[in-house]
Amino acid sequence: MADLLIWLVAAFGAVGGAVLGRFWGRVEGKREGKREAERDAMEDKNERVERGRDAVLDGRDAGNPADRLRRNDGRW
Repeated sequence: MADLLIWLVAAFGAVGGAVLGRFWGRVEGKREGKREAERDAMEDKNERVERGRDAVLDGRDAGNPADRLRRNDGRW
């Protein structure tokens, strides 16, 4: 009877460990995915800001305002 009880506790321990490990892995995966998404969003935002700054600099130094207006008119 004691042997059966030991095997039963061991089986419950193994199943419980597997369930706990799976749950823990899922939580860690979600957390890592969220961090990665935040990092990607921050990098994308920084790239867009830099492109915008470059575009402003190019637009301000593009020459004659009338020529800039003619070039920009076709983009609309």
